[in-house]
Amino acid sequence: MNEVNIFDQLLEEQNGYIRLIDAQNEGVSKCAVLDYVRKKEMEKVAPGIYISPDVWEDRLYLIQLRNRKIIFSHETALYIHNLSDREPFAPVVTVGRGYNAKHLKDKGIIVHTVRPEWIELGLTEEKTFTGNTVRIYDRERCICDIIKNKNRMDIQVFQMALRSYFSGSDKNIHKLMEFARIMGISDKVRQYTEVLL
Repeated sequence: MNEVNIFDQLLEEQNGYIRLIDAQNEGVSKCAVLDYVRKKEMEKVAPGIYISPDVWEDRLYLIQLRNRKIIFSHETALYIHNLSDREPFAPVVTVGRGYNAKHLKDKGIIVHTVRPEWIELGLTEEKTFTGNTVRIYDRERCICDIIKNKNRMDIQVFQMALRSYFSGSDKNIHKLMEFARIMGISDKVRQYTEVLL
């Protein structure tokens, strides 16, 4: 496959973004990437990441491209799942314990850490509002996370998320209770379930 085809394929796979590292992993030189970027009038949006001029910049997707191990959670995940109508001021992510998240916090991202054995619990993928796929916790994991962290949540966001989840047709109470058991919050989740169902 020639270099132009590689670039076109990367652009298609990543919805108008090119990561320098991905092109280099395909055997393309840095000079060739920069030449392609210049010819296509792409904009540098982060170190080693370029975006086509006809694509809307997606902050969440860009954060994901730069940090492959993060998972969007809490208020950000609630918003993407339509369990909250309030877009968070700062993106909220979860990482495993031991992950050095200083660079994320320095950029105003709210970071939660969890035990390594919980990091993939409820992990799924969803599309952002601009159509890019990001790693995110599913609805049941989100509910467990906000109940576990209730004291650090905005009460209105918390209440709306619970009402929206329990009144929705796509809830999975069995999965919710299984996640609650694993996370050691079965009693708390059961209380909300009994009241809201």
